[in-house]
Amino acid sequence: MSKFQRAAFFIRSYNDTDHFAPLIAEFIVRNENPLVIVYTDFDYENDYRFKYLISLGKVEIIKDIDKGFVNYLKKKKFFNKLLNKLYLIKRNKKNFIGKLYRKLFFNCKKQINVLRDKEIGVCAFEWGTPFERGDKLEKYFIAAKGMGITTIAIPHGCNVFLNSDVTTGYRKLMEKGIIPEKTDLSLFDYYILQNPIRRDGHIKWGLDPMKTQAWGSLRFYPDWAEKNRKICPKFELEQNEKTKVVFMQFQKEYNIFNKEIFETLKKISLIKDISLVVKDATREGKEYYDKNKTSGLLGKSLVGWFGNDVHSPALVNWADIVIVIGGSIGIEAILQNKILVYPIYLNSNHTLYEYYDACYCPKNDTELDKLIKDKIKGAKFPQKSGANDLLKEIVYAGNEEYNVPQKYYEIFKSKNLRYSKIIS
Repeated sequence: MSKFQRAAFFIRSYNDTDHFAPLIAEFIVRNENPLVIVYTDFDYENDYRFKYLISLGKVEIIKDIDKGFVNYLKKKKFFNKLLNKLYLIKRNKKNFIGKLYRKLFFNCKKQINVLRDKEIGVCAFEWGTPFERGDKLEKYFIAAKGMGITTIAIPHGCNVFLNSDVTTGYRKLMEKGIIPEKTDLSLFDYYILQNPIRRDGHIKWGLDPMKTQAWGSLRFYPDWAEKNRKICPKFELEQNEKTKVVFMQFQKEYNIFNKEIFETLKKISLIKDISLVVKDATREGKEYYDKNKTSGLLGKSLVGWFGNDVHSPALVNWADIVIVIGGSIGIEAILQNKILVYPIYLNSNHTLYEYYDACYCPKNDTELDKLIKDKIKGAKFPQKSGANDLLKEIVYAGNEEYNVPQKYYEIFKSKNLRYSKIIS
């Protein structure tokens, strides 16, 4: 670690905040004055977690937006392949266009000054490579490496999958016998996963085993999860005696069956004596379906369809039954002791939910329909026996219970952090 002691955290979006906030809070309460750099147009000023962090004490926030990257993200859905190709070309030091681009437009002087003037000793980035996140982040990363500042990639999400081909893109590659190229992730001094299963998977993809570690989940550490529920804006809906069901959408590239999901939603929305709420995936936004058109095709039990304006922890708190397709919000449902349902027929991935028998896993619409109607009739659904095993795997990296934010903090502050000077 360098002589400087402050930690810098780089925030892109809602999800990054969700998983970074517990560690930032740990630094604040220890009077460490962390630096947070927001590098997209994410509206952090109105985010409840940022408001909480600011209320704790000393934290410095800089908004350094990469407008080019923001525009890239907005256009990507329309010109995905072309933009990806151009984006990679300009970063390829062996390509003439890449060389020219970097010579003319790629100067890290500003980022070097920020890291030096703010006395940064360790930089926390999110999963992925910095080369995928826009010029600003890449410049901060290269500046940190050049200055001898330790770089750590920590989770911006929580991977609950057992298979490696979790997206349609990965699946197409692996069907051809191609292992996804992930070795760039080893450019970080440390690349952190929550659990050993995902760690082992990344090592198989080519990551350096010395740099790839499992430290547990900050977001779902029970103390933080409870705090998060308390500070989260409450979800308010007209109260009634009906069974409350929340259907959590997931990102469509994760091998989910869109047609079957919509048909399932239709069938659920026709069940009497329930209040159904649909929640968009946080990264997917309202483009998941034409919400207005789709809502009109559903039954009268649908009482709400929300995006990031309504927060998942509050919806889980409101619900009696939480239905997930593959996301980690199911862990929040377990922590709140809700009836967690994972319909295994709505995607082709394999998750820790069914592996640990941590929730109810209907195999078809008939079984799902029966489960909901049994709940309406007053049937009891105790938490599944494997729920604690799942929490141990995800939250504590397969170990006995410990203070996860404290562990991250202590490692961040350790004088034994290993720094890698090589950038390939």
